[in-house]
Amino acid sequence: MGRALIGLFAATAEGKKAAASLALGPDSVLVDGPVKPGLRRLWPSLGSAVLFMGVGAAVRLVAPLLQSQREDPGIVCVHHGFVVALTSSSNMLATEIAEALSATAVPTSDYVGASPLDEIVEALDTAVDGDIVACGAAVLAGDEIRLLNPLGFDLPDLPPNLQPDNYGTEWTVLIDDRLPKFLRKGKVLRLIPKTLVVGVGSSRGVTQEAVTAALALLESEHELDPRAVRSFATIDVKADEAGIQDAVADWGFWHGEDGGFTPPLTIHSAAQLAAVDVPNPSATAQTEVGTASVAEAAALLTARELGGRVELAAPKTSSANVTVAAARVLPG
Repeated sequence: MGRALIGLFAATAEGKKAAASLALGPDSVLVDGPVKPGLRRLWPSLGSAVLFMGVGAAVRLVAPLLQSQREDPGIVCVHHGFVVALTSSSNMLATEIAEALSATAVPTSDYVGASPLDEIVEALDTAVDGDIVACGAAVLAGDEIRLLNPLGFDLPDLPPNLQPDNYGTEWTVLIDDRLPKFLRKGKVLRLIPKTLVVGVGSSRGVTQEAVTAALALLESEHELDPRAVRSFATIDVKADEAGIQDAVADWGFWHGEDGGFTPPLTIHSAAQLAAVDVPNPSATAQTEVGTASVAEAAALLTARELGGRVELAAPKTSSANVTVAAARVLPG
């Protein structure tokens, strides 16, 4: 947020006395005069506002000024032996003030889920790899946490302690559909968005085992997390292949979330796939099924139909008589 000023606002003599007793450092100031105009005047430069009044009065006072969790100052309310954090970014300050005044701190969360991490999971529909409860508790406690978002997803408003430029932190949150190439120091929470469309091509009578082995190459050779698969795709003449259908269902059993999620198997005609420009066309496929590409073309075409910006995440990769490829759907 980049604002350190702590404004202390009190309407009564008792409140002003309590505010004056606090030693919050050189960046704190006890604001003279009526509270409402003083708060409005200083609001753009405040890092935190400490209001010595009842919670109801404080809420009515600040509500018209609030804009976003990222930009708003922290809000603390001090009243009758309690120090109430009205925003989660002010939990640490509320605890500090409570200790100084021998009062009781009341922390809070201003997120729809248990923490801002739950909002990311819901907004991006991600799988979770790691202890989201412990990491979420660290976020709400005000611990600095590094957030890595290499694919550039649009995220909900986040608190200042959950940002990409936080370094040397105990926790790192990584939002990515790829497996990390190395383990970072400390604790890592991975959030895996469903970004991938996997195209599958095969010979007639292919077995489930052969398709499963080919799909595994996307993880072992291209470092794609299988939980990031959003859809499968193939050509219409392969739609009735039991080996492909069973492999897709088996994938859902092993890699799905919440008891299993089986992505749809999207079907395209040879004419539709032939119109897709691919980096690795095949003369053999052109002769056999009427299109120079099945796996790459099916993945790219289905991804484009889902919307957003599309790129090839894994070029066609073959195992025995099966070819797979993956396209990635990115924010537009």
